[in-house]
Amino acid sequence: MTDKIREKLKDLLEPHKIHKKLGDFLEFLEDIIVLILLILLFLLSIYALHDIYIALTKAKVKVYDLIPKFIYLFILIELFRLTIVYLKERRIDTSLIVKTTLIAVLREIIIKAPYFKPLDYVGIAFLTLILALMYYVPKYIFVSEAEFELKKKPYQLKTKRVVKSKRKE
Repeated sequence: MTDKIREKLKDLLEPHKIHKKLGDFLEFLEDIIVLILLILLFLLSIYALHDIYIALTKAKVKVYDLIPKFIYLFILIELFRLTIVYLKERRIDTSLIVKTTLIAVLREIIIKAPYFKPLDYVGIAFLTLILALMYYVPKYIFVSEAEFELKKKPYQLKTKRVVKSKRKE
């Protein structure tokens, strides 16, 4: 009886099995966290839709007040899509993050543009340029991860080692 228990413990304590079980457990916890985030994003989206509905039913609604609410809803949708891509592919899509950040910056510009000072416009232009470069440069200039392969080392010439020998003549 004790031999069977020892064998099971020995099998369980092998390093590769411990690492696999620990990795599976941590991945399960990660999935729970992402699921909670998805539920929260869904609830926030429903709340944002309700807020838009309440604003639309008012007698005097200004379009200027509705635009940030719609853009906020688009940000939530992009974050929702980002988490779905993460669950499907197990990777974070950086281009989608940059796109969502661009939408968020656009929302802040629309809301706060009347109160900007001239230097604020320069900063916003610089931030928008950097975000645009972060989106387009990796996409169109660098090779994507799917196409990236390790290349073999270039052909190396094999040289013979020449040993000088001293000849006695």
